[in-house]
Amino acid sequence: MAAPKVSVILGTFDQTNALTYSLIGYRRQSFQDFEIVVADDGSDEETKQVVDAFRETSGFLIKHVWQENRGFRRAKIANAAVRQSEGEILLFSDGDCIPHRDFVKWHAESSGPGRFSSGGYVRLSPAASQALTRDRVAAGDLEKRMPPAAWIKFRWTHFKNGWGVLIGNPVSPRAYGCNLSCGRDVYAAVNGFDENFDGFGREDSDLRNRMRRWGARPVSLWCRTWVYHVNDVIDPTGRRRRIPRRKNLEYFARPEIPVYCENGLVKKSTGR
Repeated sequence: MAAPKVSVILGTFDQTNALTYSLIGYRRQSFQDFEIVVADDGSDEETKQVVDAFRETSGFLIKHVWQENRGFRRAKIANAAVRQSEGEILLFSDGDCIPHRDFVKWHAESSGPGRFSSGGYVRLSPAASQALTRDRVAAGDLEKRMPPAAWIKFRWTHFKNGWGVLIGNPVSPRAYGCNLSCGRDVYAAVNGFDENFDGFGREDSDLRNRMRRWGARPVSLWCRTWVYHVNDVIDPTGRRRRIPRRKNLEYFARPEIPVYCENGLVKKSTGR
């Protein structure tokens, strides 16, 4: 069997209800040449059961990569998932995000060798999240009523992204780990996510910055495709088991950050 064009790296932690909705969203994608690798940051057995159930009923390949719960380690589990992936394009998102129907399609068309693409998200309120059902997600109900404020934000961010890239701003376009893709060659060139981002965030911005410095061509998809971020009120188990993140802006802002991170996809000691 030929390798899929796109590998969706889907981060999750004890979000079985949100993950169910997310996977339903991938069932209805307009572009089907993709696989999903669930990057599990320490969930309990219930998450594996959800993945196994979808594996039996979905038309695309689903893999499950797990690591022990030691706090927020998105960078480490994402790299582990990439090692198990096969696509030429790596598309990063989260298991609490429901993709727009053309989500994978736009990334498949925009990313690739030497490029990376980023887009935005619509944050669902607790009430809107609790009102979700499998049937509503499968029918694409969320796409029928885009909040005006979200659309204005997308257009403005897309404009700023374009202007930032035009003037050579090294931190454009805006990038979030729930809507970010790149060619596998780009990811390898910067050695993936920096796993020193352990217990705190900003690993997605760090990856964007290093891809820009390597010379990857950025593409803004903020007015093209997005995901719907589900509030964690529907997954109380994750709230109970979550280890609070630490703050470490000093590491993100450290001087002379190398393009090729040392503690990333490939380890110097093992070559893997």
